[in-house]
Amino acid sequence: MFVSNSVKNIKYYLIALVILIIGAVLLNRLLSENNQLEQQKIEAELKKAHTEAINNAKSGIQVYATLVSSIKSYTKNSETFPSEKNLQIYLKDLLGNVKFDDSILVNYIDKDHVFKYVVTPNQIDPQKLKGTSGKSFLSPERTIELEQHMLDDKIRLFTPINLREGWTGFPFNFSARNNKNEILGYFSPVINVKYLLDFFYTHNQEKIFLHKFIIKDSFDLTREGYYNDTKIYSELKDEEYYKNYNINDSDYIYSSIDLFGLELKVGSAFKIKPQTSIKNNCLAFGWYAILSILVLLSLSQYLKNRRLNQTLKEVNNLVVQKNDELEINLSKIQTLIKEIHHRIKNNMQMVAGILLMQENEYEDENIKQALKDSQNRIRSMSLVHEKLYGNVTLKDVKTKEYVEQLLEYVEDTVKNKSMHLLKEINIDDGLFFDAETASDLGLILNELVTNSFKYSFKDNVKNKLSITIIDNRPNFKLIYKDYGEGLSDDFNYKTSDSLGMELINILTEQLQGKLEYKKLPESTFIINFKPHEKSFHS
Repeated sequence: MFVSNSVKNIKYYLIALVILIIGAVLLNRLLSENNQLEQQKIEAELKKAHTEAINNAKSGIQVYATLVSSIKSYTKNSETFPSEKNLQIYLKDLLGNVKFDDSILVNYIDKDHVFKYVVTPNQIDPQKLKGTSGKSFLSPERTIELEQHMLDDKIRLFTPINLREGWTGFPFNFSARNNKNEILGYFSPVINVKYLLDFFYTHNQEKIFLHKFIIKDSFDLTREGYYNDTKIYSELKDEEYYKNYNINDSDYIYSSIDLFGLELKVGSAFKIKPQTSIKNNCLAFGWYAILSILVLLSLSQYLKNRRLNQTLKEVNNLVVQKNDELEINLSKIQTLIKEIHHRIKNNMQMVAGILLMQENEYEDENIKQALKDSQNRIRSMSLVHEKLYGNVTLKDVKTKEYVEQLLEYVEDTVKNKSMHLLKEINIDDGLFFDAETASDLGLILNELVTNSFKYSFKDNVKNKLSITIIDNRPNFKLIYKDYGEGLSDDFNYKTSDSLGMELINILTEQLQGKLEYKKLPESTFIINFKPHEKSFHS
């Protein structure tokens, strides 16, 4: 049986383990899907920021392109080609309340690449470039490119140039023509990159995202410098320059846009790349591990309880079987005890009968009376065994019923026909005493009642006796009254050599009691006693 239960228990553990493994696999799948959703959310957030960066880059440059277009229209449509001063006034009016300060520099250069006008909204020729030939610092390639550009009518954005420390410019070049459409050279409005990028950064979440700007897929652009292999001496630092961050190139997403003929590559990345929540995964698996342990512990406890219940069931069946056997034996014992009580009662009645026969053999009244008293005493004890024989418990005697029947025995034996007796018995119907206590009380009452008939009750008058038992557990009080004249004043009930009084004193001591007597107002015996065994109410 033990081996069989062990095999079953292993089977349950294996089933629980398989279920927990399946649960772990499902949990891992669920967490993986959740991580994928989080990763997609992160990627979507970066794409959104990148799209905004592209749009802001376009919008920023478009603003400057609009300004350049206005300057182009002004120079081309004026009645006479504007002077340097007229160009400055127009530029200042054009910018109006926009705080560009000196962030835009308009250069008019003739066909030979000599600077003719150098204008800012507030200054003329701040760089001292007038009369300088661009060929002295422009590369041959750029010079040829500018000569070709003079021939078309488009606005073109050239690669940035480093004009001075911290002043990187975007040149928007277009052909300089008069109102007769004659080519006079070219204009080169140069816009400070810092203002362009400042416009961009103020429209982006710069605390979260980082952006890089690459010209022609090789040169880096920042607000403070253009890194095109030329030396940069500026002490100004672009705090948002992407090389200030240790970010892998693979973390960027890129888009290329064409801005007036210039290819600009924009990259976007998180400054601190969000990670999918490993903490949540660990927490989830931690709780699952705790849950798994609780499941296994619960299963172990369940199997243990089940085994205990099975054992208890087997033991209970054994107990039931033993109880059945005990009930059979108890029934036999009860029958035997009943038979014993019945035989004792019969034997006592036989003794009482013998004493009655001997009574007829004597003429002496004292001897006859002694024999009668002995009969009553034997009958009082016999009555106890009779009550036990008829009681289910075979142990306890119903006290009130016993006292009533005892009085009838004594009354039948002692009472004269002319004597009237009123009996008052105040005993709880539910009061039971053990056999030994009932026997002692019966003998005491037998003596008291017999004495009342002998010395207190009179013929042809209404006599009265009262028997009361008061329950003051663990003590009880027996009160006996016969309402007669009572004992003589010189009678000492404690030292009397009367057999009846001696018997009452001895029985009182056996009940651990105390005997008291009061002559007034009624002749009263009071006995405080303790039962031999615990008494109870039904």
